[in-house]
Amino acid sequence: MSVATVRLRPGGWFSPGVRKSNKWTGGKNAASVPKRTAKPSAKPSTKPTRNKVARKPLRISALLAALVLFFLRFFGWTLGLLLVATLLGSISLGLVYGYRALTTSTHFAVSNVEIVGNRQLSTPEVLNLSGVAVGMNILEVSLGEVSRKLQHNPWIESATVRRVLPDGVAIDIVEREPFFWVQQGGSLYYADRNGGPIAALELGRFVSLPVLILEDGVEPNWRLMEEWVRAMERLEFPFGFSEVAWLKVEDANILRIHLEDRGMVVHLDLSDWRGHRAIMNQVWEDLRSRGELNNIERLTVMSGKAWVQSKQS
Repeated sequence: MSVATVRLRPGGWFSPGVRKSNKWTGGKNAASVPKRTAKPSAKPSTKPTRNKVARKPLRISALLAALVLFFLRFFGWTLGLLLVATLLGSISLGLVYGYRALTTSTHFAVSNVEIVGNRQLSTPEVLNLSGVAVGMNILEVSLGEVSRKLQHNPWIESATVRRVLPDGVAIDIVEREPFFWVQQGGSLYYADRNGGPIAALELGRFVSLPVLILEDGVEPNWRLMEEWVRAMERLEFPFGFSEVAWLKVEDANILRIHLEDRGMVVHLDLSDWRGHRAIMNQVWEDLRSRGELNNIERLTVMSGKAWVQSKQS
């Protein structure tokens, strides 16, 4: 028996071509399997798995399929199909009767309708437009249909309708706000801040507003017009909006404003209405302090300057 030359290597004793273990094996030259370092286990993911969510409908469908197969195998195909059809029909019939019971129950009869946001339209008018009546079943009220009916009225810009269980309906409307009168086809109409007509003047719904006159072929700068109207509402000018009898748009940015009670015409350039507002307020206060305000026939503020013209005696 010959002894093979051995060499020492890291990790144990090795003979030529054969890997030896450096562990005593009881006299047997058993080849050792190199140990593998265990990889650190991955941290459990915090993301929800989709399988758990998807299993629920699968289990329900599998249960229904198993139930159908049970009926078919136990009772036979003909009787099984008959029982399945009877079961499904009973469920459908129960749902129908349940829905009818809810929609005919006096517990869900409308007894209160809350309406907010109406200023031009009265509460009975809004209620009549909505089609909602006391005693209707609240579950049969179509919220979308009620909203569409309300928005057909020219005064209503938007309408939100919701149920207030068990017996209430809430209607929240946003009306179009009139700022002017405009003339179209020989009739006067209420118009919004952009000059858009809303509805014709009515005796039962009369609001005194200045008449807006547009020169032929002149398109006003509606953005500046709206800013000016808002400033007038905030009383940032020396005269109020209620004092204006009419105003005429002579150019995109030029307004001629007639103050009927004062017998005065004001020309205002809107291109720099904030700067011109400061000039007008200063001139107005100066004329008032000197007692000359009532003698002014024309006040012009444009291009950063102001001119006044006295009334002829």
